[in-house]
Amino acid sequence: MTSFLERAALHQTRFRTPGVHPDSRGVVLGQKGLLLFPSLDRVVAFFRAYGDEGSLDEILPSLTIQRVVSALKTRELVVTMAAESSYRMDRIAAVARLAGGDVFTGTQRQFVKYRDAVSPLGYDISEVVEAKADLVVHHDAYRQAYNVERDVPFKDLVLKLTPYRLPPTERASGTRFFATAELGIGHALVGYLFRWRAKARVALAEWPSSSAFDERPKRLHVFEIEDAPPRILALLRSLPGVTVFEPLARAFGVEVGFRHPISLESCQSLFAESTLTLFRGDGQVVVIDPLPPFAPVRTLVRTPMSVDGSAEAEAAHGIGQTESVIVPLRLAPSILPARNVVATVLPASQRAWLAKLLYVMPPRALESVQLAVGAESLYLIDKNGIDGVPLGRFFCEVAHRIYVPTGMTLVPAVQPAVLEDMLASQRGNHVFFESDGAAPRVVPEHAFSSLSRSILRALAGTVVHADMPGREDPALPLLSYGPEVRFPLWGAPGRDETSAESNVPKLGGGSR
Repeated sequence: MTSFLERAALHQTRFRTPGVHPDSRGVVLGQKGLLLFPSLDRVVAFFRAYGDEGSLDEILPSLTIQRVVSALKTRELVVTMAAESSYRMDRIAAVARLAGGDVFTGTQRQFVKYRDAVSPLGYDISEVVEAKADLVVHHDAYRQAYNVERDVPFKDLVLKLTPYRLPPTERASGTRFFATAELGIGHALVGYLFRWRAKARVALAEWPSSSAFDERPKRLHVFEIEDAPPRILALLRSLPGVTVFEPLARAFGVEVGFRHPISLESCQSLFAESTLTLFRGDGQVVVIDPLPPFAPVRTLVRTPMSVDGSAEAEAAHGIGQTESVIVPLRLAPSILPARNVVATVLPASQRAWLAKLLYVMPPRALESVQLAVGAESLYLIDKNGIDGVPLGRFFCEVAHRIYVPTGMTLVPAVQPAVLEDMLASQRGNHVFFESDGAAPRVVPEHAFSSLSRSILRALAGTVVHADMPGREDPALPLLSYGPEVRFPLWGAPGRDETSAESNVPKLGGGSR
């Protein structure tokens, strides 16, 4: 070659490049690998491509990112890591070249071009050039000296990158989410998640103020929600002051509908288990360190009323005897969407409509729907949802076997366990709260049966008298042996003796 670079020969042990040596495959390799990129976006492209196909945690312990400047004041970025083997360097080199970078190997200041298809065993230099620089790279097309301007920590790079928006077809589909809410709406979310029986926990995070003019610390409610239906997730995302995150691991997550430019799952060692790092879609990062304790939302629901029955209060107000406060339980309109609609009540006048509907209902609905027939109404229950019966007034199950009409709610808003205790005498039966204000109707459990077994009439058939078809076989003649005679067949049944005698030949054959 006319260049100052020469191909490394197999079994060669001495090289002009300081710090390189052949490995077990004969490939020229130093203790470090160096990647030279012209801009920061190329560096991000390399980490993104490498993290999607492998693990960045493998190279993070020895990884350094530096901004370097040449003698011509051009600035580039250098990424170095430990070159443990030529197998790892081959993969790093392939991804780096794909991202628009050059690949080198070396140990201290002098780095020579890493092997490629032109030189499968690597490269060496013809002579070492002394230069007052932090590092010198030797390419087959150029030689350049650089001074380090500043270091760029990899974690700072990850935290400063802005997530990009995903198309609608690639939205998150997990069952566990984090959500942050301002204090004004956080208390309302606690009650909302409790009313809809969402499996959620909440914590209060606090940071010092970033402004010298604001002495109050910044506070946020942090929710951890599991198995939330899509309706609740869509509502939380539409609320101002609330941000929903999809957890990619235990200690970090990205806002739903966005993705970080670097695969965070491949560099989990950056995030401590005692912290929580949340990447918002607008580029802001919420770092909760240390992570506060979480508590179930059911333990934080405020009690609507309390009665002070202490002796001091009685003496101060002159109350001689504490009277209990009793309020009636009644139905009130509700603007919340219906949930757990499992029952419908039909008036007896719609019995014929139900009968016509049964002919088009699928077999699954006929088997799962339970029917009870009352004097004034028909009660149908399907634990999988009563959507298959579009008749009557629909009811929601607010507690075990306790139902209220859709669009209504019980006030005061007592917990399901309280309702069950209030109706303990009717435990095992089905209780329906009607909107007419009358007492709830109780339908015994034994009155319900499968719809497919209770609607069909008993099958009865007409008895038809029938006999086996007649079959007459002719009687066989019976033969018996007699004494030996000259003509044994004479006298057999059906034999004409006269015709038999005429057929007997006569002896002599002459006439008298």
